[in-house]
Amino acid sequence: MSSPRWKAGVAALLLMLAGGVLGVAADRLLLRPAHGAGMALTADALAAHLDLGPAEEARMRALLDSMHVEVAAAAAEGPEALQAVARRAYERLELALPPDARPAFRAWMEGHHHQMMRRLGGDR
Repeated sequence: MSSPRWKAGVAALLLMLAGGVLGVAADRLLLRPAHGAGMALTADALAAHLDLGPAEEARMRALLDSMHVEVAAAAAEGPEALQAVARRAYERLELALPPDARPAFRAWMEGHHHQMMRRLGGDR
């Protein structure tokens, strides 16, 4: 149902939100299967983790879809532009969620940040 291009855009956006990692490096890490017990970095995984209802999940997916062009343009401009877009996207996503799902969203994002830092050897 979801195209590989859409998933790559979502993955890049979430990676930049989670750690400010360079887009090219992040894409390469996401395209490889994770070794060990890693958390999936997809819209499906986020919706399942937050236990979103159908309407909430549809709203989140529509918001992610609307960000795809902006994220792709920012990625072409460089890491600073991508980080700025990622920060705005994070805020928009959080605000679109029900208030009771926001702490779990922040924890999910932080978990992905730590996972990426371990993969990159930063252990932050």
